[in-house]
This record gives sequence, structure tokens and C-alpha cells, in this order.
Amino acid sequence: MSGSLKLIAAFLAAVLFMSAVVSCGGSPEDTPKPESDTTEASADLGAETTTELKPDLPESDFDGYDFRFLNGNTAPWMTIFIVTAEEQNGEAVNDAIYTRNLAVSEKYGVKISEISTTGVANDIKKSVAAADHSFDVALIASDDVLSTIHSGTATDFAIIPYIDLEKPWWIQHAQKHTSIGNKIYYALSHFDTTHYDCVRGLYFNKTLRQNFELDDPYQLVADNKWVLEKMGELGTAVAQDLDGDGKWTKADRYGYTSWYAIGGEALIYGVGSHTSLAKDENDMPYFDMNESYHIERFEAIARLFAIDGFKHPDGVSGNNGGVDFFKNDQTLFYNECMGNIQKLRTMDTDFGIIPSPKYNEEQEEYYHLGGCPFFMLVPVTTLDLERTGILMEALAYESMLVVPPAFYDIMLNGKIARDNESSKMLDIIFASLSYSLPVALDILDNGVTDLLWKNKTDFASYFAKYESKILKEIEKMTETYE
Repeated sequence: MSGSLKLIAAFLAAVLFMSAVVSCGGSPEDTPKPESDTTEASADLGAETTTELKPDLPESDFDGYDFRFLNGNTAPWMTIFIVTAEEQNGEAVNDAIYTRNLAVSEKYGVKISEISTTGVANDIKKSVAAADHSFDVALIASDDVLSTIHSGTATDFAIIPYIDLEKPWWIQHAQKHTSIGNKIYYALSHFDTTHYDCVRGLYFNKTLRQNFELDDPYQLVADNKWVLEKMGELGTAVAQDLDGDGKWTKADRYGYTSWYAIGGEALIYGVGSHTSLAKDENDMPYFDMNESYHIERFEAIARLFAIDGFKHPDGVSGNNGGVDFFKNDQTLFYNECMGNIQKLRTMDTDFGIIPSPKYNEEQEEYYHLGGCPFFMLVPVTTLDLERTGILMEALAYESMLVVPPAFYDIMLNGKIARDNESSKMLDIIFASLSYSLPVALDILDNGVTDLLWKNKTDFASYFAKYESKILKEIEKMTETYE
């Protein structure tokens, strides 16, 4: 098997065992473990299994129908945020989209088009109210999906014919996090390229690691010693007041840079906690972030951020968490979304990709936040659910065959990642994703990560202050689903 085919097969094998990852509501001790590492043997098996598994769809000809996506993604920082491609241009993801769309268009006699919008939630509501049938499927971020579901404008996936959400071309761990009472109104498949871009990534500067003779992060991962305390130890080892003014300023060198939301989320999920609601055995949400298990982990991250010289003070969203400080060898570690890692293409210093650190060596698995990708949502006014289901299923399946290898190609072909170890790290990261249930996120996500960034540890009083509001949000959401 060639190197390229092994890479593709390895990713598809990882896709098949991703469904074993548990909902973020469970404690990490209860999390089902992947069956095996993505070795060459499992890669071959994964490729064979995947090629045999195909959607059970009827032969159909839709006579040139224009299958339209209302695309709420207008973020140019992502690898590619459009869902159509006019032609092949040599860029891996663009060409994968072109290949996917062409395969479905020719097989089913359709045209695939998109309508770009900056107000997807409102556009869905207006279209449903007017019954204008202006689109077939909306692509909407989880941040915007709640108001759409509350308005009653989204279709329950259970009634859409031919869609099988248990198949590997649908992102299994995503729907486990976003369903309520086993009802699903928005789902994520490999059709959406942004679910790779939104993953919170962690990168390290190889030159600083070598100059300070620090432990190799790749070996730490292999030895199960890549933990939060070790990250602090390595980060503070490189910290230095470079200009000798006795102050920590942006002219100095630090252990770490990011911005409050990305950095806070990445480390919280990494240590086995979350910034979202939990789920019970009936798939119903409940609030558990005020329990000692979570508070201990929040406090540990806050203490890490408070160490002098560890966290760069000028990392904000506007500068992508201080990307230039990382590129200029002023920080050892850098947290950002995978999509923004392309800003490192021009970095002179070599860097590596590693998982978020565990809480301690007793934590059995790595965990990562998948972020806020764009889910498929079908309006209740759709005229032909059978046609919609066939085309959604076909596009998801075709995407699985070409989009993951294309994204890996971008990450690993030398344009960005610069070593062989990064491939194994990406396998770990993409096989361990969680997603947030979008209820009370301003409190549970933004509020908590802001406290961490400010080195505050009074989480118990914070949750006590907002608990009643959180519970009301849960009640409102569950009533809508019921």
C-alpha cells in the first residue's frame, strides 16, 4: 500500500472508531475507549471495511433539480468555507469538494448550489414563515441553532427518509453531544469541512524545546506523561525577561500564548472536563460543572495561567491568540483552532502538533473540543423530504471518501506540519472530539474561560450565582424538544 493510501486508510479507520467516544456529559472514567491505535494493520482493515459500507439509497433521477444550501459560514479564516467548487485548482479541499459534488450531481441528476448569508437563523425563520422554499438544507453553527429549534422551524431527523445517522459518514460523537431525549434537529457529517478547522489545537516551538533541552512532547505523549503539570514545567523553563526591565511585557518570552476562549476551552476539555451540560442515561441534559471533579480541574488551569511568565499577556482574539509571538520564538506553546494554523505556513522555526495535556497520568484518554462547526438543518417547509434525505446521505458518504484525506494532505504535506509525528498526533486529536450542547453557553463557556484567563478560582460562587438561570435554560430547551 502506498504512503498516500495508507494515510487515507488510516484516517478512515479513525472515522470508524470515532463513534466510540462518549458524550461530554459522562465522567471520563465512563468513557468507552477506541478499539485500537490507528496502526498500519488497522489502517488496512479500516479501508477494506469502509469501502464495503455504502449507503442504502435508491436509484433516482431528479431531472436537474437545484439542490440549494443556505450556508451560514462566512469565515475566511477556515481552510475552505464554501460547499461548492467551480473547478479543480490543485488545492486539496477544493478539489475534494469538486469531486464529491460532481459524483452526486451525475448520479442523481441535480445541480448543487449555495446561498451565502451572515444571518442564517433569521433567514431560516423568514423562509419558513413565507414558505418560499428558497433552500433545501441550512448550514448553521451550534451557537445559532437554539433560536431556530425554539421557533419550530427545524425538521426532526428521525422523519427524514434514507438518512442513517449511525453510519460513519455522520460524525457520531457530535450527535451524541447535541441531541436531547434522543431527538436530533441538526447533525454533522463529513460534508462540513469546518469541523476540522474548529478543533482546538496545541502547537509547540521546536527550536525553543531544543535550545532549552526540554523533554520531547512527542515522547511525553507516547509515555503517558503529557499532563497539565508538565506543560507548566516546560513553559516556565523558557520564560525570560528579555529586555531586563523587571516587568513582564510583550517584549519578553513566555511559555504559552492563546486567547481566553480558545485556550480555556482547549485545556478544560483536555483535562477531562467540559464547558457545557452533561447528559443522563435518558439523553437529557443536566448541570454538573459545579461538582468538585470539575472545579478541581478549573482551579488547576487557573493556577497554571497565574504562574509568572507562563501566559503571554497580549494574546487576544484580534491577533489569533498571539500567533506572531509564537512565530517569533517568544512562546513555547500556542493554542488555536486548526483552521488558523495555516497562519504558521510562513513560520521560519519548526513546530509540532500535540494533543491537549491530560489532567494527570491516571486519566486514560485525551479529550478535545470540536468547537463550533456548521451542522445540517432541514426546514419544516421542505417539499420533498425523500429527495432531501437521499441527497444529504449521498453527499455525506461521498464527503467521507475524499474530504478527510484532503484535510490531512493540507496539514501534513509540508505546507504546515513538518514532521511525521504530527500525523499520529492528529489521529489522537480527531478521534477524541467533544461538542457543546448550546444551552447557557455564555455562562458555562464564555464566563468560565474568562475567569480562568483572569486567574480567578472562585468557581463555586460563580456557579451558585448563575445556577437558577442555567436550570431555567435547561427547562426551556427540554420543553421545546418534548
